[in-house]
Amino acid sequence: MSYSDDTSDAIVSRGEEIYQQYREELESHYKGQFFVVDIETGNYEIADEDMVATERLLAKNPEAMTYGLRIGFGAVYRLGFRISDLTQ
Repeated sequence: MSYSDDTSDAIVSRGEEIYQQYREELESHYKGQFFVVDIETGNYEIADEDMVATERLLAKNPEAMTYGLRIGFGAVYRLGFRISDLTQ
């Protein structure tokens, strides 16, 4: 199945479907690491950094259609700030 012409929603859906197959094992052993999967083959890599996992996967298949996420988290990165009281 080729995803090259499909919408990003279809790619996300397939990536999530594959992740769910391995979720329990991944979250118990690799929480916080990055999971990058080729949605066409199901091959995946896990690494502490997203680009490391992606590069490993692309080294195996340069044409891979990749989907990535941070294991056990709803977002890949956290962007935040702290509000402090300036009157103190």
